[in-house]
Amino acid sequence: MGGDWRCATVRARGVAMSRLVLALAALAPTIALLPQPPPLRGTRARRASPLRAEASDLWLPTKKEDVLWTPSSRDGSRDAAFGELSGKYCESLDAVLRRPTRTVTAGPVKFGSEHPIVRQTMGTTSTRDVRGTIEQVMRCADVGFDLVRITVVGMKEAQACHEIREGLFKKGYDIPLCADMHFQPAVAIKTAEAVEKIRINPGNFADGRKQDEDEVSFDSEEDFLKPRDDIVEAFAPLVLKCKELNRAMRIGTNHGSLAARILSFYGDSPRGMVESALEFADVCRMLDYHNFVFSMKASNPVVMIQGYRLLAAEMYRLRWGYPPPFWVTGG
Repeated sequence: MGGDWRCATVRARGVAMSRLVLALAALAPTIALLPQPPPLRGTRARRASPLRAEASDLWLPTKKEDVLWTPSSRDGSRDAAFGELSGKYCESLDAVLRRPTRTVTAGPVKFGSEHPIVRQTMGTTSTRDVRGTIEQVMRCADVGFDLVRITVVGMKEAQACHEIREGLFKKGYDIPLCADMHFQPAVAIKTAEAVEKIRINPGNFADGRKQDEDEVSFDSEEDFLKPRDDIVEAFAPLVLKCKELNRAMRIGTNHGSLAARILSFYGDSPRGMVESALEFADVCRMLDYHNFVFSMKASNPVVMIQGYRLLAAEMYRLRWGYPPPFWVTGG
């Protein structure tokens, strides 16, 4: 008797569920016409975005409140969130071991701990000299380089990058090109359409206000954070373009060209170099773009080594796994 009662209950529930499904199906056109909720923002928006969405369809942050920033290293909030720096900056002090990292791709070339070390060099021709640059890149590829960096200072060089890339393909060379960008976000977006990797310097890409460090003063955290609106507005469109086209990016801090606000707040120091890079990485991460690497460039080897060690230590603490290329002369 009890078994019959339970079976009858299950059948009744099944009938009720079927009726509910049919009712919802009938209401579907009406539901589709109801007002839709506003677009999601922040991390929820990132999770809701399609994996292969076009850049024009993705949410674009425009102000600092749109970004989940790494907590400050000065007021103790980073220590509270992630613990104090452990002093670890490599896998071992006694053996040569590669730190596990993400894989970053630039065309057919892959960076990271699971792949051979990538050999990059820098071209010496004018990028506007399309024929000369093509010939030099071919010679670099023929002697074993994996990637060649060229300089882009304006829209004419950006257009030349398209011609150089096409000319190399026609000659059977798929060696990736890295464009070294300065000052002009719009030029960087145009260049990203042609080359496989973009190098930006946080000190002069979007945070390079033409101010002498003696003329500005950021004494408080609040004052220091205000210019982040400019960083987000200028940098986010390039990040979306690189994500759309699967381009790689190098966030390359240069000790000799730190922004005035960084110099005022952190001083002329390896800490300033690292914090400048982390700001730009936060924008990338907010847009779920992870195909980037870091670099710390300084003419003083001691400063460069300290910068790399501090960057590595912070990535251990934050549990980030981005490859840190090593440049002797800022390649």
